Amino acid sequence: MIKYYLPFIPIIGMGAYLLVFSIAAIDYPGGSINKTSADGYSFFHNFLCDVMNPVTQGGKENSARGMAIISHLILSFTMITFFYLLPEIFAHKNRNTNLVRVFGVITMTVFIFMFTEYHDSIVTLTAILGTVALVPFFLELRNYPNKGLKQLAYVCYALSVIVFFIFETKIGFYYLPFLQKITFAFDAWWVIWVCCIVIRKNQSAKLVLN
Repeated sequence: MIKYYLPFIPIIGMGAYLLVFSIAAIDYPGGSINKTSADGYSFFHNFLCDVMNPVTQGGKENSARGMAIISHLILSFTMITFFYLLPEIFAHKNRNTNLVRVFGVITMTVFIFMFTEYHDSIVTLTAILGTVALVPFFLELRNYPNKGLKQLAYVCYALSVIVFFIFETKIGFYYLPFLQKITFAFDAWWVIWVCCIVIRKNQSAKLVLN
């Protein structure tokens, strides 16, 4: 029963994250690295993590921090569940699928601490651990029959690399908040698609058993 219902958790988690984050964003006083004196949360200029800062870029006390941290914890546990499920799309389990699961869960566990003062170090560490998790995933993905899912996974990783490159080099940094949200949208699409595949796989297995 746990295996059957587990793939529903990331889908519900994504919805819950967006809902709670939206509530936090509405309460955000304003200010971004691009426009420090702006009022309210800006889709184009604020990072997702800005809402978790104790003090805004404009120097105001951030009343939205508590709700934003709750939304981040929801997202973290959503992604931990996702990486635990990810190997289930493959017909056979091996060392690569085990590495995907182990390093994926570790990556998202580290991701939990993104709201702390060590934010920048956590970004770098999750990028490294996430790559370690995805290399064996892409090795297994070469022979995966669903071409659409394969292409989406490649796009998600490419966007993540671009976001990380801009974050580290500050080249094109002005556009990074917007690009971060585009990347998140593709990642959410990937998460939901994978979960739907696992759900259908579980349902098919249940029918066979019955």
